[in-house]
Amino acid sequence: MPQRIGSGVYHDGHIYLSDANGIAECLDAQTGSVVWKERLGGNLWGSVLLADGKLHVSNLEGDTFVIAASPKYKLIAKNSLAEPIYSAIAVSQGNLFVRTHQHLYCIGE
Repeated sequence: MPQRIGSGVYHDGHIYLSDANGIAECLDAQTGSVVWKERLGGNLWGSVLLADGKLHVSNLEGDTFVIAASPKYKLIAKNSLAEPIYSAIAVSQGNLFVRTHQHLYCIGE
């Protein structure tokens, strides 16, 4: 079993997980079978966040990946910050909060 940091998320009959080796995957919640499994890169850290139909997960290298919460894999974006991220992304009032090694970012409209 891969080392997991943080929790996965359940959405529309699927479970979305990430592991410390940089792999994100979608499992069928009924059967446990792998629907898709993709290497995002780096060492994924923190829990997967589901917000506005999108999955968000960060790595220790400072990248945050945005993936469609869908049984078909689709990387929507990869956003890089200039320092390590050792935490899960949080959401409040439509804003995303990302804590890096030395800063706290609020991302919103």
